[in-house]
Amino acid sequence: MKRIVVIGSGIAGLAAAKHFHSNNFNITVLDKGKYPGGRISTRKNKEFIFNHGAQFFTAKSKEFKKICQLGVKDNVLINWNTLSKKDRFIGNPDMREFSYWFSKNLEIYQETLVERIEYHDTFTIITNNKKFTADGLIITAPASQTAGLIKNLDNQIYKLIENVTYFPCWCVMISIKDMNLKKFEIEENSIFSWIISENNKIKNSLSGNCITIHANEKFSLDHLEKNKEFVLDKIIREFTKIYKVKNSDITYKNIHRWRYAKVKNYFPLEHSKISKIMPLGIAGDWCPPMFYGDYCVNGQRVEDAFLSGVECSKTLINKYFKQILI
Repeated sequence: MKRIVVIGSGIAGLAAAKHFHSNNFNITVLDKGKYPGGRISTRKNKEFIFNHGAQFFTAKSKEFKKICQLGVKDNVLINWNTLSKKDRFIGNPDMREFSYWFSKNLEIYQETLVERIEYHDTFTIITNNKKFTADGLIITAPASQTAGLIKNLDNQIYKLIENVTYFPCWCVMISIKDMNLKKFEIEENSIFSWIISENNKIKNSLSGNCITIHANEKFSLDHLEKNKEFVLDKIIREFTKIYKVKNSDITYKNIHRWRYAKVKNYFPLEHSKISKIMPLGIAGDWCPPMFYGDYCVNGQRVEDAFLSGVECSKTLINKYFKQILI
């Protein structure tokens, strides 16, 4: 049985791994984070829930609709239909639950940082924990991290990845005593792009009003390398000023910096994501498929990452491992 290693347990990595698994490959997923899901992420304890990464996702392609419908059936997703938008999916009871569900039955090593990769007929993946070997490899880490890993493997793909850029995002998580503050109109000249009360998305028994705040692209880029405490204070001061919240009512506050929140320039669609010289592929929202039926990609949706992982695994099998499926 051929062994495939997927680096990254975000949606692209999980989608690629699930496809290999369904075709009877020996599949291992490596990821440096604590939990699967990548930016579909949640921080929670008994007192709070913050979906501080992707807030929701949509499904337009046949393949991703099928996954989301299964998620709804298994009660890990629910339709979140607001007054202005329909057909949004959110995790139940939080976004992390979907990631756990989607990763089930996969061999995943979390908190495993890939340090370097060697190739001599087979791949050797050296991590902070142990070595792994593989007949095929898919890398789904953010573009700059992927570039660092394949620089000495495939120079042609490496040069194309260098042109990929992202917008960052600062995310602030606060809990306040006022349980009635649920609606947030984003002022055009403010530093915010998204504010949501987690209590307003799904029924829960939280004692505080958990609010997730995303700063806009300009602010996040301008303050990308600033001290976390400085940025947290700046965002909270702006929030309390606009929405008339007392600092004394804030019972919890934290901040997270997403360096790779939204793709600005993605991997060129016309170029293959599969190496011509070894069984290596790349996937992620930053290298979406050229087309997928009637679905138009833009490199900025969860669905793009999913479809990229599926396309990459299918193409890698077809190019290098097709004979073992016959």
